[in-house]
Amino acid sequence: MDFSEYLRKIELDDTRKNLLLQSKRIVTFAPHPDDNELIAGGFIASKIREGSEFFLIVASDGRKGSKSIGEEELKEIRKKEQESALAVLGSNNIRFLGYKDSEVPQPSLLRNDVIKIIRELSPDLVITVDPYLLYESHPDHVNVGMAVLQSVLFEEFPNIGEGKTVKSPNVALGFTYNPNVILDCTGTMDKKILAIKAHKSQFTDDSSIDLVKGISALYGHRVGAQFAEPFRVLLPHELHINILGGMNPW
Repeated sequence: MDFSEYLRKIELDDTRKNLLLQSKRIVTFAPHPDDNELIAGGFIASKIREGSEFFLIVASDGRKGSKSIGEEELKEIRKKEQESALAVLGSNNIRFLGYKDSEVPQPSLLRNDVIKIIRELSPDLVITVDPYLLYESHPDHVNVGMAVLQSVLFEEFPNIGEGKTVKSPNVALGFTYNPNVILDCTGTMDKKILAIKAHKSQFTDDSSIDLVKGISALYGHRVGAQFAEPFRVLLPHELHINILGGMNPW
């Protein structure tokens, strides 16, 4: 199947799209510095501009992400790059969990952090990576994505995790093969690209930037926009014994 056929087969859901657009308090759980900007930089920039509250939680320190820079030096570089990138999008609300890159804990352990943060910040939307992405092999991505899904599932159960329970938020999964929402990000694509470029240790030339633009343009074409970002939007009640998994049967 070529990419054009793949795009045609995507079933879009306007109800879920509206849930994203109406969100007022958003938290991204990113496996590494730069994942937030790559998966949702355009959407986040637009929501911040509208006045929504945004918080970024970065699970790992990114220390393994270079073939030439030492771990301790790179860890500090990537922290500063992430702060600069988020400032481009319009926020300074960031928290680093500090786990070593490639050693983010299994979901059964990491979700203790995630549940506590969700109960503290009480978002109506959380954004993370899709742990079910076809062939995804990075343990940090799998563990963070799954920990967030488990945390949203367990959020309203007081016997699980720390802190006072809050209403479970909706979930938007980026880096997904199965989007049900594609959001026009043309108006904030310039900020998204500037934010990605702030991660200088990771994007040393324009080849990766051109790839991001190219993929965003293809998704944009699907919805009649110049650039767009894809998400799999799931509701809390869909995260357990649900064979429909984000589909709308009605």
